[in-house]
Amino acid sequence: MTSCLSASRYQALGWLLQALPRCHRPFNTKFRFFMLKSQMPTTSQIPKLFAETVHGVDENISEADLYRYTRQRWLKNERDELAKRYLKFNLPHLVEEAVRVCKGARHCTRVLKCIEGLHNKAFILTMDNGAEVFAKLPNPNAGPSQYTTASEVATQQMLRDVFNVPVPRVLAWSCDAANNSVQAEYILEEKVPGVRLGAVWHRLTWEKKLAIVDQVADFDGSLSAIRFKTHGCIYFKEDLQRLTGNSDAIQLISDQQHSTLEQYAIGPLTKAELWVSGREQLDIDRGPWQDPQAYARGLGANEVSWIRNSAKPRMNYYRSPKHLEFPEDALELLAKYEQVASFLVPSTNNESAAANTLWHPDLHLDNVFVDPVSHRITGIVDWQSATVAPLLYQSGVHRAFRHYKSVQEGWIMPKKPENFDNLDPNEQKQIDQDLESETIHKYYELQTMKRAPLHWDVLQQSSVHMLRKPVWLVTGVWENRDMFFLRDSLIAIVAQWHEIFGEDTPCPIAFSTEELELHAKEEENIDGVGQMLSLFRAQGVLPADGMVQPEDYETAIENCHKYKELFLSTAQNEDERDLYSKLWPYQEVSE
Repeated sequence: MTSCLSASRYQALGWLLQALPRCHRPFNTKFRFFMLKSQMPTTSQIPKLFAETVHGVDENISEADLYRYTRQRWLKNERDELAKRYLKFNLPHLVEEAVRVCKGARHCTRVLKCIEGLHNKAFILTMDNGAEVFAKLPNPNAGPSQYTTASEVATQQMLRDVFNVPVPRVLAWSCDAANNSVQAEYILEEKVPGVRLGAVWHRLTWEKKLAIVDQVADFDGSLSAIRFKTHGCIYFKEDLQRLTGNSDAIQLISDQQHSTLEQYAIGPLTKAELWVSGREQLDIDRGPWQDPQAYARGLGANEVSWIRNSAKPRMNYYRSPKHLEFPEDALELLAKYEQVASFLVPSTNNESAAANTLWHPDLHLDNVFVDPVSHRITGIVDWQSATVAPLLYQSGVHRAFRHYKSVQEGWIMPKKPENFDNLDPNEQKQIDQDLESETIHKYYELQTMKRAPLHWDVLQQSSVHMLRKPVWLVTGVWENRDMFFLRDSLIAIVAQWHEIFGEDTPCPIAFSTEELELHAKEEENIDGVGQMLSLFRAQGVLPADGMVQPEDYETAIENCHKYKELFLSTAQNEDERDLYSKLWPYQEVSE
């Protein structure tokens, strides 16, 4: 029988841990491929280079640092992670293009590399006349760069010009690296006025924070009221025609069709997971879709195609320390998914959940800009891979306001514990922070109910998360090692089938007793490692996601070795020690 990480073993690890010391062109949709005529600037014309730091101080950097990912380091698979985020481009020509779109500018004096996200390079270029331009270039891991760039630009222009959403104006762009002088896909935008909300949030009064939540809820209400007939990503029609050979004009479900929408179309999704690891060579279904059932079934069929083409047998030590996991195991699980896929959609009488709406893909505090005095929202940025999709698959509390722990259902506001005054100051501080975070979360829900009723109608449906979870997990299920989680989501649906779909609808799938027992053993190992990671994170010794600041890297490596030995010391025999060594999360992973 497979050894498992029991609760008592986790408790013992906690005691041991506590005993240790802390150690290319103007924006004109009629001219897609503008070639620069001027000569490339000389090296002497390259402006001064800086990088924004988390401490708010800009530091000098080399040109090589512009192309590399430098914000964090990884405790496992670092070479692969860095390669996914390395982007070499022609800096002089990017600078030249930025100067050209700035009226009155003669040359660029400064390039600031913004604090990096995981999928793009971002820069602020300052001109000799004081003008500033924001430049964004997608990393290799951002998805299919031609599609991603073309869709992001079209989405922003439509939001700005048709629906009056405060997004930055695009000045120039190219989605054809092979035929532009920058030698990369890029977008040049106006720099959004104001400051990033993430930079000032901690200083704002309670009333100002709530006022910003109100504005976002209003913004959600406006977007959710715009209903499209098709599910996919937005493009300019002529770009989509060139990329796919198809382009039908966007149609809204409304009383009045916007004539300005005639230049736009809905095409395939740009999500990276549909285009990586050989999928870009496969004829798979990336949309667009006319109904949710075609979407849910299509994602399952995509994974079947990829697994048959690319997956190889491997070890899954959470499931068995001795026996291989085979692609056939994944195909068997996907067969179950395909049997229920037609049910993982909005019901015919659930118009809100079925509404195809455009939604921001990741609205966190740093994607919102506000006026530093009035705190009115001046811009919402980063629409990369934004999708028109049923609200069933999009709704949720934005990351900007989402509490990181579980939240009570209903309108019960969180309160301090009765013994709060007797607690340690550090405990009081943590409780105050958690209290504010959860209250913001609940306040967003309340304002959504008042200001975005369509979104609220979906947000408050208890079955939504259960229905969409398998759909979210199915793409990349083998590659991401998500088979346990897909199986777990299907087991949960089977257990509540009749509560969701009614007594008269038979469940088309079942799991045998043997399957459930093996799944439970795997769950125990996964939970044990998860508890260990939570403990390490709480103690501040190792990050749960394996990412650390560069200045902390050497210390983290030392801690990694130290706490691995601590973890292994909880094993009761050599077989368990060998298993625990293989379950240790901070090590190279290969198929």
